[in-house]
Amino acid sequence: MMEEQPQALISYQVDEAGWADLRVSAQPQPLDFSVSFLHDSLGDLAHMGLALQNGATKAKAVFMCEPGEVMLVVTGAKNVLQYELREYSDWASWGLVAMDDHMVVARGEIQRHELVRNIHEILQRIDVEVGAKQYREMWIAHDFPQQDYESLSIALHQRCNVSTEK
Repeated sequence: MMEEQPQALISYQVDEAGWADLRVSAQPQPLDFSVSFLHDSLGDLAHMGLALQNGATKAKAVFMCEPGEVMLVVTGAKNVLQYELREYSDWASWGLVAMDDHMVVARGEIQRHELVRNIHEILQRIDVEVGAKQYREMWIAHDFPQQDYESLSIALHQRCNVSTEK
């Protein structure tokens, strides 16, 4: 019998120039956002994945919308992480509203390895389907986060090798 894969918390699809679709699989229903090129959200996700893989106890990713933004905040010291999706009426990351002036639109728990794998799969898909050159053309001010993606890939590969050697 095959083990059922958990549903990915995050879906991130690069669209036409300067836009992406973010879906957070919250309960009771998924939440969808259009994400602008004004912030390096994919870079934030890549950094989050690598930081969590390396044992970070807190990480965040900003997704700018026009107007407003959402911020995924993840905390936890062990294998189970708590996440909170915060929605802001304007750009808190740019100081236009206070960081504590938000509405929590989703919260829950996720296994650390599931979130890291989810983020890696997003990066891998974009790297394969879009590539660094086209990504830069589409996202104008931001490069594909190649270094964090490669570092995360190596870390996951090493973790997999250690697990199979035991």
